[in-house]
Amino acid sequence: MKKIALSIMFFGLCLPTFSFFPFFYGARSLALGYSSLAFNYDANALFVNPALLNSIGSSLGGYQYQTSYLDSRDICGRLGSILAHDLGDFSNLGEKDRESLLADLNMVFSSRAAISGFQFHNPGYAGKGYAVAVATVDAAVIHPLQNSVLDKPAGEITNADIASLRLRFIGFHYTEYSLAFAFPLSATVAVGATAHYLKGRNTEFTAAFADEPFRAGSGAKDLLSYAWSAADRNFSKLNFDLGASAAFGPYFRAGLVVKNVASPGISTAAGELQLARRLVAGLSFRPDSQLGIYLDIDASRGDLFQTGVEAQPISLGIEKGLFRNKLFLRTGLWSDLAADYFLGRKSNALYGLGCGFNLGKFLVDLALGIDPQGRMKNLGISGFYMIQ
Repeated sequence: MKKIALSIMFFGLCLPTFSFFPFFYGARSLALGYSSLAFNYDANALFVNPALLNSIGSSLGGYQYQTSYLDSRDICGRLGSILAHDLGDFSNLGEKDRESLLADLNMVFSSRAAISGFQFHNPGYAGKGYAVAVATVDAAVIHPLQNSVLDKPAGEITNADIASLRLRFIGFHYTEYSLAFAFPLSATVAVGATAHYLKGRNTEFTAAFADEPFRAGSGAKDLLSYAWSAADRNFSKLNFDLGASAAFGPYFRAGLVVKNVASPGISTAAGELQLARRLVAGLSFRPDSQLGIYLDIDASRGDLFQTGVEAQPISLGIEKGLFRNKLFLRTGLWSDLAADYFLGRKSNALYGLGCGFNLGKFLVDLALGIDPQGRMKNLGISGFYMIQ
């Protein structure tokens, strides 16, 4: 009990805020609405909660690919409507067109965490108590900069006002080298740590609607790809995560992880981006070997997209094994406790759907992430080979 109390005190000293990209690791995590902090049986424990490596029964190696292209409130659709007009001649548009365009502009510029995403390639290997991985990551976030000109009536807005509207682009292209270890404190408690070395390039810039990335028909993937493809400033950074795992009886297991323990900063052309600490707790309920219910929640609100907008993510997932766990069906929900809307078409919720196949020594997981409008936003594919 003394060891458990010391572990809890240690994690309590860490400030709970959010981190940078990516937001999920592996197809299983995506299908479960990002919830896998308290129970994970593959190499993704290295990223999710390194303490779970102590529970891995067989060594396994594999490869995974995942993408995420999110646009809050269909921002890209509204951008397409905006770019269909001649913005350079706003003051000469008809009154109805100016009013409609101003409404779309206000919607875009009121959503400060508008467009975000990443693509991730990751070979990795895990054994009982340790894991290694090398990941190639492209990541970006695009959000509008607040501008008071949109407070004017449509008839008073000039062409110069429209030209002053700008969006901020942050893009990364880097390789992440990760090494994790876990060890038991008792028969039911384990702790672990992961070291991440990031090396690559980044960029930060602003762009007006007349600039190159904006054109009619551009989607979230096009704009995000433009941001991370423009990365040209070299950076390298060492980062650490700490995790704990504890079993409570035969059915419940809890997890706790601190992301970005050292809270490192990454320099860009426009300043420094702080990878803030994030404290996340998870709980799993497994009444038998075929059913699992999982819940993850951030301990407090934090800055999700480096924009000053706070979020408090919560994830819920359900997993059911069929045919003696040869097939798994999974679904999940991710939402934000700090948002105005938790569920529904006006929320930023994401719904996970996926399946897993246990093919002897091969484990294959597939998953999709879907927004409230029914559009696919995330994709995850994971494959592992069990060595023993």
